[in-house]
Amino acid sequence: MPLSRLKVLELVKKTIEKFNMLTPGEAVVIGVSGGADSMGLLYILRALRDYDLQLIVSHLNHGIRRREAKRDAEFVEEIAKGLGVPFELQKADVLGFKKSSHISLEEAGRILRYRFFREVLDKYHAQKIATAHTLDDQAETVLMRFIKGSGASGLSGIRPVSEGCIIRPLLETPRVEIENYLRLTGNSWVEDSTNKSRLFLRNRIRHELIPELQEYNPRIKETLARTANIFRAEADFIESRAKNWIEYLFKPVSEGELIGTVSRYKAIPEALRLVVLRIAIEKLKGNLRRISFSHLASIDELLHSETPSGEISLPDELVVAKGYDLFFITSKSQLRREFSYKIPSVGKWSFPHVEIEIEAARPERFGDDPFTAFFDADSVQFPMEVRNFHPGDRFMPFGLKALKKVKIFLVNEKMPRYLRNRIPIFLSNNEIMWIGGMRVDERFKVKGEKALKFRLVKPRWRRVNDEELKVE
Repeated sequence: MPLSRLKVLELVKKTIEKFNMLTPGEAVVIGVSGGADSMGLLYILRALRDYDLQLIVSHLNHGIRRREAKRDAEFVEEIAKGLGVPFELQKADVLGFKKSSHISLEEAGRILRYRFFREVLDKYHAQKIATAHTLDDQAETVLMRFIKGSGASGLSGIRPVSEGCIIRPLLETPRVEIENYLRLTGNSWVEDSTNKSRLFLRNRIRHELIPELQEYNPRIKETLARTANIFRAEADFIESRAKNWIEYLFKPVSEGELIGTVSRYKAIPEALRLVVLRIAIEKLKGNLRRISFSHLASIDELLHSETPSGEISLPDELVVAKGYDLFFITSKSQLRREFSYKIPSVGKWSFPHVEIEIEAARPERFGDDPFTAFFDADSVQFPMEVRNFHPGDRFMPFGLKALKKVKIFLVNEKMPRYLRNRIPIFLSNNEIMWIGGMRVDERFKVKGEKALKFRLVKPRWRRVNDEELKVE
């Protein structure tokens, strides 16, 4: 039996209080499409007299349905004027944004919608953004994510409150009760024809899968919503624990990059591992769009495999690269970056990928610092070059009398493949004189009383022992 008008208001108010969504007197931006859910949200928030809210109606024309979209915008504007509340309208090219961003139509619309709502929030100095997600939306979302493959975080569905200011007061109210409330109060709404299109997965779940599931459980929507609440509590607990592992596992190398230790990753409890990866990726990427459970599972499989090296490509040019006991989360451009700089003379030189100090000095015996080296002053010719590793590079390692491929030397040193092009290689007259921080060339060793002292400043890695590299 449908709820009465007052019972619907009580149900929504209970949700607001349960999640501490609102305080009296706040200004609230309401996303109003003109459909039953958003119209119900508008009238219900207006009916909550105890909160004395300042409402701002915001409508985004997605630029897809043309005549129907124009009808919807005019309908919402007329309602806003009749209620005496501010109205904000914006038109967006959702299809164009979808193509340029390589995302789904639903995701493109969501991003532009919330971007618009935040603009309105700032314009009116409002405190909250209210969207009309219902219990039905929650059930559909859980099923969508289950079908696509998701962990506890994804199966927790739509959060009642997110980003501190986005609230969903109708999240525990069935859609049928919203429509019934509108009928009881004599208010109308418009129908979006795309809601019936079977082209969208959400619509197929709404019109085909859920009715089928209701044959097995008539209250399947409520069950799925309750399951989302359970997963949300569990996901929040797991994430709080996972964050404690981030600093232990990863070290920032440069902006937009993280480097982790495989052995430390394996020590993380199984229930936390994928969550740690998800947090790290979100930290670098800024969001988790297009990152699926299967991506995280593939990374986990690579890090647990016996293969010494490998890569996993992620959306938006992100890559996870493993080499021996280290793994990188970075962009493809950063992973395969190249650099080459000229060093005109002695002095201190700072470049984007290397910082070096060169000065005349008395010859000294090799010390414990691999990032300081001495060279025969008469053998070094300026201008010099410092660059990354090139295929085919050869040098004569100190103590040997024959040339050796730099690649073989680095492999023998257990240098991960993705770190090889980050090691500064110094050349004088096109001959390699030093693989920075690793080995001096025999041909440039000190032979007399005049020497040049080279010191790498703030090196990003050092060898702890014969088996382990430490990135700083």
